[in-house]
Amino acid sequence: MAEHVYQVPEKYGEAQGTYHPRIHSYHRRIFASIPPTLVILAIIFLLTRRRFALPYTIILIVVVIAAAFAIYSVLKPNIVVRTSTHLLRGRTIGWNVVPLANISQTVFAERLASKKSMNLPDGGAKSLRHKGIPAMWALNAAGKKVFRLDGRIWDGKTMRRIAADISDQTVVYPRINVVQMNKQHPGLVTFNELHPGWKSAAVSIVSLIVLIVLAAGALLPEETLRQFNILWS
Repeated sequence: MAEHVYQVPEKYGEAQGTYHPRIHSYHRRIFASIPPTLVILAIIFLLTRRRFALPYTIILIVVVIAAAFAIYSVLKPNIVVRTSTHLLRGRTIGWNVVPLANISQTVFAERLASKKSMNLPDGGAKSLRHKGIPAMWALNAAGKKVFRLDGRIWDGKTMRRIAADISDQTVVYPRINVVQMNKQHPGLVTFNELHPGWKSAAVSIVSLIVLIVLAAGALLPEETLRQFNILWS
């Protein structure tokens, strides 16, 4: 787990710049961690109330592990380190390493809005909800993405400073949606950002399955659960 500057391998040299998200950016991460936290608490409460059979218990434990990993991935310390030759970003396992020589320019969007914002009038409630979050990319000489920071974790001020520190040329967009960004710089935004519908559907299906599993264990009569070998006899 790469979370601290002293964990940077010596072969990349000494750190000349160290960056962390500003503390006020944590509120988005805390809100994002609430649903999986509630799932873990519900499962722990359920396990203390009933003696489930081993297969069902394993399913619940797998859900707890997945939810705990989701919480850690959101709340874990995030760090970017710049040496004289490389730019490194801490990952859950190891570092994402980019030679500075490969970075030709950076792109910074003060507000990267979703696809849903395209046809919304400015100033409305829906427009404010889809006003977007900051985003930053580093590109190579061919215009391909070699590095990105996500505004769901990183704040705009820190990303702007990193962009200026690693490249003399930064393209700045005060506000741009993902479709426009994809036209200006093909390949920077992800498939999920351009086609958010399938991801929302997948998350909804998985959430529904987890809810059904929990509801079945909590609400069905014990006799019914024993018939399906969910409770110990």
